[in-house]
Amino acid sequence: MSFGSAIAAIVSQRNNRRKRTSQLERYAEKTGSKLGKLSDYDKLSKEELSKLGQKIKAENNKKRQRVIAFTAVIMIIVLSIFWYLMF
Repeated sequence: MSFGSAIAAIVSQRNNRRKRTSQLERYAEKTGSKLGKLSDYDKLSKEELSKLGQKIKAENNKKRQRVIAFTAVIMIIVLSIFWYLMF
C-alpha cells in the first residue's frame, strides 16, 4: 500500500493553512491601535502609574459589583420561580 498521496495531502494542507494571529494583533490591525507597543513617549511616571492602577482597580470593582448584583437578581428570580412551582 502506498501512502504517498496521503502524505502529499497532509503536506499540502500544512503549506496552505492560514497564519494564526492573536486577537491582540487582529484588534491592532482593525483599529490602528498600538497596543503592546510602547515608545519612549508612552512611559508613565510612578505617580501616573499609581493613579492609573487605582483607576483600573476602581473600574474592576464597579464591574464586579454589577456582576454580583446581576447574579443575585437572577438567583432571586430563579428561586422564586422554583418556589412557586414547588409549593
